[in-house]
Formats: sequence, structure tokens, C-alpha cells
Amino acid sequence: MSRRDTLYVQIDKKLRDLPSNHSTCSIFKVPGRLRHVNERAFEPEILSIGPYHRGKDKLKMMEEHKKRYLQKLLQRRAESSVQRYVTAMIRVEGEARKFYDQSVSLGQDEFVEMLLLDGCFIVELIRKYNNIPGVRDDNDPVFEVSWILSSIETDMFLLENQLPFFVLWELFTMTSEVQNEDFFGMALSFCQRIFPGSGNHRIPENKYEHLLEILYHTGYQPPITRASPQDNGWYFIRNAKELQEAGIKFKKREGSRSLFDVVFKENGTIEIPCLGIDDSTESLFRNLVAYEQYSRRRHLYVTDYITLMDCLISTQDDVQILRHSGIIENGLGDDEWSAPCSIT
Repeated sequence: MSRRDTLYVQIDKKLRDLPSNHSTCSIFKVPGRLRHVNERAFEPEILSIGPYHRGKDKLKMMEEHKKRYLQKLLQRRAESSVQRYVTAMIRVEGEARKFYDQSVSLGQDEFVEMLLLDGCFIVELIRKYNNIPGVRDDNDPVFEVSWILSSIETDMFLLENQLPFFVLWELFTMTSEVQNEDFFGMALSFCQRIFPGSGNHRIPENKYEHLLEILYHTGYQPPITRASPQDNGWYFIRNAKELQEAGIKFKKREGSRSLFDVVFKENGTIEIPCLGIDDSTESLFRNLVAYEQYSRRRHLYVTDYITLMDCLISTQDDVQILRHSGIIENGLGDDEWSAPCSIT
């Protein structure tokens, strides 16, 4: 074979090995353009879920808790082996892999073990949170030590730290001990602990991709009122102090089911739903922005909301104006704070 023939064979092979343009990946690594602003916002603090952060030294403590949760589950069900659960995870392995980036290199055994340990931990944690009888132990450190549960909650809603929801659904169904036990309702209740909201769940319950997507639809449903097509476009918005000096009033919007339901009244009043701020707010917003921007969504509600808040807040005076108006509840202790995160 000539050198020219060898070259075309090599190129043909590369083209055959090229992945399809249509990617089913929905649990992906956050791109550098979003990550570089605050990388810690996308890194788990104590809990690894899924393959991307698996095996990191700082996350090993929770690996023992995952095993304990699985052990307690087996004991509660009077089962002596994980055989039927492993068999089930082997059956769904191929479909579960499609949710992740193709760079995941875990072999079958390690990937299946990850699905089982991580999935059972999440299912049991949600059961414990919902106080299902006979599930929670009195000495469970996850619930006895407040900072552990708080850190776990933050880690469970990182985009890179997700498990396919259908895997959770499968494990829940296999381990359910109560007739008509509502896993989606329990998962929804857990999400509402992070962001209160009644949500607008139009997707069939077992068709959600992961917990972060459920959270997105729970606390961030589209507003009832939408801008008309001619309203689309970019506008310069001054900060809260400048707007107030120009005669604009700020008011907390009452009774709204959506964080995005911002309204400008004819009397010169801007009504904005209340936003609670704590240590996890920036991380949560950054991950929601990443999920929204890279999941091919038509409407970027979270991104638009953060852009608005970035415009309104540029100084400590702006924070004070919004706080005094009831639009911000700042749990960080002072007004040395900016918008939840910058898109740039």
C-alpha cells in the first residue's frame, strides 16, 4: 500500500470514529468560559455523584457513608446480597453512559458500582429527608451534623455531579416498601428545600434527566406574563441607586410563583420577587446558568434574571436599596455582596 493509500485509510477511520452530531449527553462538564470565573462553584465539597469527580481524595469520606446507606437498605429489606441490584444496573449501564461526556473512561464494573452506590445513597437520602418510617437512624451524621447536610445539598445540584434520574427511579422502584410510594413527590420536596416554589412540571415524572432539571422546573418556571416579540432586544439598565434617583420605586412582588416574574408598573414601580441569599446561592445560580445555556433551551430565564440583577447591583448602596425593599434577604450578614453571579 502506497503512502497516499495509507493516508486515506487513516482519514476514513477517523471519520468513521467521529461521534454523531446529535449528542444525548445531558450531564456534561462545565465549559471553561463559565468555569474560569469561579471554578469552586462547580466542584463538589464533600460528595461525588457520577463519574466526573469520582475518586478525588477530599470526597472519600462520603464513600463510606454511601456503603453504609446501601448496607442499611439491605438490612431493612432482609436481603443478604446486592446481586439483583447489580444485575439491574448492568442492564441500564449502556443507556446511563449516554448521559455523560464520551471522555468517561470507567470500565463496566466501576461504572455499575458507581450507579448502585450513588443511586442508592440519593434514594435513601431523599427517603430520610421525607421522614419515611423506619429509614432514618438516630445517629446518622448526615442529619445530626448540620453542615454535612448543607454541603451535600449544594453538591447534589452541581451540573457535573448528577446521576440519570431514570436510574434513581429504577432503584427506588426496586426498593419501595410502601404501596403507591411517590418518589417524584419526595424528590420535589427535597428540591423545594433548596428553592421554595410550586413549579410547573410539564415533563412526565420519570422522564426528567436529573435532579438539577427538576430543581430548574421547581423554582424557575417561566413567568405567567411574557414579553411580546417586539420587546426582544438588548437594553442598558442602570443600577438601583441611579434608577431610584430618577424616580423609579422598587417593591417586593408578592404571591409570585416564579423568580422571573419581574414587572414594571405604569406608576414607575419595579416589582421583583424576593431572593434569599446564603453561602450556596452563587454555586446554585452558576450551575443553573450552565445547565440552561448548554442544554439547548429556547428561553434563558435564569441567564436573563442574573443579567438583570448584575445591572441593578453594582455598589453596596444598590444592595441596601433592594434589601430595604424586601427584594433581597441577605443571609450573609452584610451588604458587601454583588449579584449572585456574573455571566461573563
